[in-house]
Amino acid sequence: MAQLLALALLLAYFALHSVLAADSVKAWFTTRLGTGFRYYRLAYNVLAAVMLIALLRWMAGWQEEFLFETNVWTNGVAIVLLALGTWFTVGSLLKYDLGEFIGIQQMKQKNNPPNQSNLNTSGFNAIVRHPLYLGLILLLLGFFFLYPKMSSLLLLASVLVYLPIGIHLEEKKLRLQFGQPYLYYEKRVKCLIPGIW
Repeated sequence: MAQLLALALLLAYFALHSVLAADSVKAWFTTRLGTGFRYYRLAYNVLAAVMLIALLRWMAGWQEEFLFETNVWTNGVAIVLLALGTWFTVGSLLKYDLGEFIGIQQMKQKNNPPNQSNLNTSGFNAIVRHPLYLGLILLLLGFFFLYPKMSSLLLLASVLVYLPIGIHLEEKKLRLQFGQPYLYYEKRVKCLIPGIW
């Protein structure tokens, strides 16, 4: 029962994450809070972090058995996946303006100007269009091999179920934001798995 509830809560968390990232929701807050909601991105990130930490803490408290016995091979696979996931995640984040990503840069602005970000197609973005998501999948897969418990499997499964939806919604926004250059980028670079999808 707790596992089904956790899966439902994880999927609801990801859905809420996408809803709050929608331009129409941002515009709704902007029109109701004056000349611009400078704190939206930061509030969005803080809310997302608090909700996820609360959910993960609850799941970490479960009394669980391992789904399979770990050994030197599973630990080796885990270490490789965790290292690759960390490499992709950190390497991807370094290519972004972290102040803008977190929401600190927006706080310093008096009004909400249109998004002035440039289309980033270098680094890991030249390998896949969503390297942060690839890094996340590798990290969660590595964590599952290290701690093969139902809670880590549910976290991995919920991300794998929701990511195609989240990516679809994000790419819709990116096509509107960048136009033809993004359409060309989509044709040239695979979404999440190099050379496949």
